[in-house]
Amino acid sequence: MNFARLVWRDAVTWLIVRQVGVIIALALVVAILWIDIATGLWQDYVILSGLAAGVVTFVLTALIVDRVVARSTHERWAPVTRLAMSDILHALADDDLSEIAHGKIAPRQLSTLVDDSPLSLSAQVALVRRNVVEERQRLSAALASWSTFLASSADATDVLDHTAEIAERLDLIRDAAMEVDHGVHGADEELNHEIAMFNTAVQSLVEELRRLVASTNRISRLTVYRDRLKGATP
Repeated sequence: MNFARLVWRDAVTWLIVRQVGVIIALALVVAILWIDIATGLWQDYVILSGLAAGVVTFVLTALIVDRVVARSTHERWAPVTRLAMSDILHALADDDLSEIAHGKIAPRQLSTLVDDSPLSLSAQVALVRRNVVEERQRLSAALASWSTFLASSADATDVLDHTAEIAERLDLIRDAAMEVDHGVHGADEELNHEIAMFNTAVQSLVEELRRLVASTNRISRLTVYRDRLKGATP
């Protein structure tokens, strides 16, 4: 199963779990209100009534207040989020093939080992190892600039997960390249497999970054439009 499919499955699973949790929480609030209206249970048992009130307050806070605050925070930091994601996109994009300002992003791809290459097998492996080091340095530099912000941003959760997957793939490529150098049987096929998985993971990260940049662009435009309407209101 490839990385993109795993990410899609996890996202769907989390969405289902969240929706089920919301339904259960709302059902619990309705049940508490119905008991209060139809019976005198909460009047007879003060401790239970206090616990029930705490549950209702918690559910309302989690479902309404927290979401309103999160949305406000998301709108406030949308420009910074867009800048952080754009920086990471620049680190992943092939400068010769991409036009990031126009939405055209071609991620750099590691080349697999081929039999008809003018380079020898050892030279191809050395090139792969050098490219792995360079990719890790670019990615680390981009993340280091925004590590504090990304760690506190709910929008960056998927980006950090994808980045962790890419870092793991780079380590696996490096290990497979060393096995090829040592003449391990079948190591070249394993190296090509890991490179293909890495390229897929990078493409998934680029798509996620593009989605976030587009989302923050829409939020910024809506915020500016709303502010203009407020300014025009007498």
